[in-house]
Amino acid sequence: MTIDDAPNVVSEEGLRMYVRQGFRLEVVCRAVPERRYNAWYGKWIIRAVSPDGLGEKLLVTSRSILKVREFKTLTGLVSFLQEFGFSVLSVPMEDGGRVQHTLPERLQEKAQG
Repeated sequence: MTIDDAPNVVSEEGLRMYVRQGFRLEVVCRAVPERRYNAWYGKWIIRAVSPDGLGEKLLVTSRSILKVREFKTLTGLVSFLQEFGFSVLSVPMEDGGRVQHTLPERLQEKAQG
């Protein structure tokens, strides 16, 4: 099975395209994080949510391996989101918690129409 066979998943490359088109990134906490020394460990996943809120795609590790991408450290998650252009971040710290982030309009591509 490839990413073309699974319409509700997206690779990092595709996720970048969707975010530039106005999709929101939703961070979902999958396990209560715990602090170990000076770092937080947990499980977070990312979904792309369409501007109308009706469509969503789950971030997978690659186009050929359809495994949900999990972020296991807060540092890794924050670094990933910052690379997309998000400068203000909020992260859910309870199992099942969800937070959405929208790229500032100045960084979004305007739809050609």
